[in-house]
Amino acid sequence: MELKDYQKRALDTIGEFLALTREFSGRHDRAFRELQETKSEPGILLPPYNNSFNVPFVCIKIPTGGGKTFVACHAVQKIMQEYLLEKNDKGIIVWFTPSDEIKSQTLRKLNDKKDPHRRALDEAFSNNIKIFSNEEALRINESDPQNDLCIIVASLDAFRKEESKRDKYKVYKENGALMSFFSHIDDDSKLEKDESGPINSLANVIRLYNPLIIVDEGHRTKSIISELSLKDLNPSFILEFTATPRSGSNILVDTKSQELKQSQMVKIPLVLESKKDWKEVIGDGINQRKELEKIAKKDKDYIRPIALLQAEPNTKERSVTVEVIKKYLIEDLSISEEEIAIKISNKNELEGQDLFSRDCKVRYIITINALAEGWDCSFAYVLVSVANLGSKIAVEQILGRIIRMPYAKKRKLDELNKSYVFASAKNFQEAAELIISGLQKNGYTSRDIQRAGDKEENLYIGRNINFEEFGVPTFAADDRKLQFGEDLIGAEFVLAKQDYEVDFMIPMSEDGKGEIDINSEGEWFKGRVKQLKLHFHNDTETADSLARWIDHHIRIREVSQNDKVEYINKVISFLIEQKKVAFRDLSLFRYLLKEKIEKKIKDIMGIVAKDNFDLMLSRSQLSLKIFDNFPK
Repeated sequence: MELKDYQKRALDTIGEFLALTREFSGRHDRAFRELQETKSEPGILLPPYNNSFNVPFVCIKIPTGGGKTFVACHAVQKIMQEYLLEKNDKGIIVWFTPSDEIKSQTLRKLNDKKDPHRRALDEAFSNNIKIFSNEEALRINESDPQNDLCIIVASLDAFRKEESKRDKYKVYKENGALMSFFSHIDDDSKLEKDESGPINSLANVIRLYNPLIIVDEGHRTKSIISELSLKDLNPSFILEFTATPRSGSNILVDTKSQELKQSQMVKIPLVLESKKDWKEVIGDGINQRKELEKIAKKDKDYIRPIALLQAEPNTKERSVTVEVIKKYLIEDLSISEEEIAIKISNKNELEGQDLFSRDCKVRYIITINALAEGWDCSFAYVLVSVANLGSKIAVEQILGRIIRMPYAKKRKLDELNKSYVFASAKNFQEAAELIISGLQKNGYTSRDIQRAGDKEENLYIGRNINFEEFGVPTFAADDRKLQFGEDLIGAEFVLAKQDYEVDFMIPMSEDGKGEIDINSEGEWFKGRVKQLKLHFHNDTETADSLARWIDHHIRIREVSQNDKVEYINKVISFLIEQKKVAFRDLSLFRYLLKEKIEKKIKDIMGIVAKDNFDLMLSRSQLSLKIFDNFPK
């Protein structure tokens, strides 16, 4: 599971924001504003930055089906290793979900070591990851956040800060199992107390570690109670993900729906058909699913198209209930009962079913609104809704369940690249307006809908550009493409023979201790970095193991690993022997050291590359040539 281009751009933008925040000495409001101004068109009035939390709090907007959780896993690495450096990949992350259903789904992904989400975390943090639900975290050990990065996945309701109902929330209650966390703390000013002192609660443990907070479906956290609950946990950084940001969100990344389509993540356009008679609507939807299954048999991958049938609630005023639909499917349309599953609040026939398995028989899922959250199956192609489209429990949430593309890859047969909605409505215009509203609440636009029978080209504004028509001049050396490593660095380059004198100063701690020094450019340096009160100690660390850790985190293809490790060891020896920096401080501030060394290497290579380029230019060894079509 590789990152898509729009996901990479989102992560790059987060990285730019982190770098600017550090450059501006923690002024995240200034960093956000400067970044937004550079990326916005001139004359656009930008909304004010919401600085009510006094820590970085930014929003990543990605439409439904865009892989928000996967981006979040990679964003954790960026924030921990490019901004919260003092944590040294240890401590606590709180990952909030809007419901128990999504909480369970997230826990499944993060606990499964074969899942791409967990693999991304394990690779970034050398397998030093521990996953907890908020219930499991009530028994967390003091050694866990000291030695590993602990991710606590919780529904926001479990931490809802309502004084009148405080007793029902276990995370705020006294817990003897957590007593060891509070036996040797220096500062309890951020902790909740009773008459005897700090409460031995999970909430207080989290506060001790100034957690990074991830908020899934962030638009659900905009109530005053929700925001107070987040602020109450003493966070160091808050990152929210949503398809539909609300007013007051600091939108750092705004992903467009067309980017998901271009990246083959979603089945768009969505094809809509409406009729008044509910039986006709169901019949048309069933026929569409059957036709898709015939087409899917020609695809190279296994796809078993599924239809979601949305019934009306079981009230006196309603008639097309779950039971009515199931009876109609079996008795009138001759659908086998083993192909039908019901998923409602008090009945879940999907439990234990692997919908992606060839052995699974399920082709029809009857629901009301139980699939609105925490359910994800890219085989779902058809939505048949006989519910009142204007009601809150209608299509706006369940719509996102049919948009995801199987295997996140466009299919060769175009019918498999679309989603299908069959709705019971008075007329098409009414249905279209309500479906469009549902799309917008999933982060999409009206241009992503198509009327049955229309051609797709009529949906989208603008001309499709064929990049095969274009070519771009490229520098050539000896009638081939100029290569950075081969030509501008060269095989004779040895990093270990280069200048290894690196400027490194210990940043100031929270209580003001540290160093103020002047660097080689004549600039005064002083840094105030929040430090974790409970430091991780590793008595077995050596200079060579630290060098190899830094080597693992510096990806430079033009230099061999042995050459790089030798160079890093020279830097470490220089700092210890000549600059008199304690090895413990180098180890503690390893991310800062890694950044300094990485910048030094890139500066050296930049000078070497420029010198070699100028030399080749003076010898007339370079030319411009078009080798192939427009670069992908």
